[in-house]
Amino acid sequence: MTRKFLYGLLAGFPLAVLAGLIGCSGVTATQLDGRLPSNASADAHMAAAMLYQSKAQQLEAEADRYEATASKIGPYEDPKGFRRGGLTTAAQSKRGAAERMQELSAVHSEKAQTMYGMTKPE
Repeated sequence: MTRKFLYGLLAGFPLAVLAGLIGCSGVTATQLDGRLPSNASADAHMAAAMLYQSKAQQLEAEADRYEATASKIGPYEDPKGFRRGGLTTAAQSKRGAAERMQELSAVHSEKAQTMYGMTKPE
């Protein structure tokens, strides 16, 4: 289920966002649709890390909006708490997804740093 979720997220990114984040690194958009190839460059891993970081920030912002909306709903508007509960659940889901995106960003960033360390002398 987690892989399907991640593949769905990656497949749903607009091409313009991918092109803007990738820049001149030589990484194609299709490389970031799913898994990076085993021979991916450090630039590809950095592009993926930036993409995951950007998506995590978007998900956090959505979660904040859901929580803000839930806090504005009074007990008279939602006496049984169904709307507030739904919004709170949605916010928690978005925060969980953002956490996973942060983890993926950290993994790719670490991989890129390792590759930069191996390919570029200090």
